[in-house]
Amino acid sequence: MHELLKQKILILSDKAWERKLDWPTVERWLSNFTGKFEAEDQEKMHALYLLTQTMYFGQNLIREMLRSVYQNLFRYPLVIHIRRANNETLDPNIIESAFCNNLRNTRFLGIGNPSESGPHLLYYFRQINELPKDLFIDAAEILSIGRDNEGKPCVTLRDPNIERYIFIDDLLGSGTQMKEYLTDIFREIRSVAPQVEFHYYALFATTSGLEAANSPDLFNGNVQCIFELDDSFKCFGQESRSFKNVGAPIDQKIAETVAAGYGNELMPGHPLGYKDGQLLLALSHNTPDNSLPILWFDFPKNAKWAPVFKRFAKLSFN
Repeated sequence: MHELLKQKILILSDKAWERKLDWPTVERWLSNFTGKFEAEDQEKMHALYLLTQTMYFGQNLIREMLRSVYQNLFRYPLVIHIRRANNETLDPNIIESAFCNNLRNTRFLGIGNPSESGPHLLYYFRQINELPKDLFIDAAEILSIGRDNEGKPCVTLRDPNIERYIFIDDLLGSGTQMKEYLTDIFREIRSVAPQVEFHYYALFATTSGLEAANSPDLFNGNVQCIFELDDSFKCFGQESRSFKNVGAPIDQKIAETVAAGYGNELMPGHPLGYKDGQLLLALSHNTPDNSLPILWFDFPKNAKWAPVFKRFAKLSFN
């Protein structure tokens, strides 16, 4: 079984993972599993199996997904609306003129700090879709603080011509970060410009995350994704696709014992990923913390755990 899993991983790395992994890296990762929770050979076999079930999305595929975000989630719905408003016209001049007007009145943003993955994707999103850079702003640029006629401080839209703000992100997991980052901002904006639309487009999103983000105080139904991660993507759930129709010697309970045992040492309170994400997902620019910590943990730097899909942690001085 060990040799079969090795061959599968090497094929995945060569054909699907953009040669992200070589076998020495995998062997260093396997050396983490020392028989603390099951027999050592069982731990390593089940770790290898979990690795074969991991979805890795390389840079080329991420770029194509960003193209799909623009074309399928943004452009096509607007074109349909434009056609309906013009008696189902097929005239490209009418459609393109109206679309360009809509585009000029749209701004694209990332979720979180400018150094995080959401804003990072905007660079590739702009490139792949050949968009002008003045369509991209930071959330802090939405509002302007000034004074009214009586000299009292007041908040207004920096650009009153903007009709919609679209947030681009790689993964919508639990929705916790989004709620912390956007709830107060949206409340402030809606108090002065209730007509403005807010949209959120993610490359990947959990079903529970979609529900949270669609709440009235956030995006109020205007949330879409390219790849929805339902409960079958939770690797140890009852509906897990990772263990569907898998028989001996692979055992889901043993795999969970190994992942949770080491995961609890690496990330206490979140042994199977942030907010119990249980994902087997890695992206070319980073590995989300909703994935199993045994795959990515590398913090602090003096930690003895060798990751197989490295994650770049969000550091702070606090």
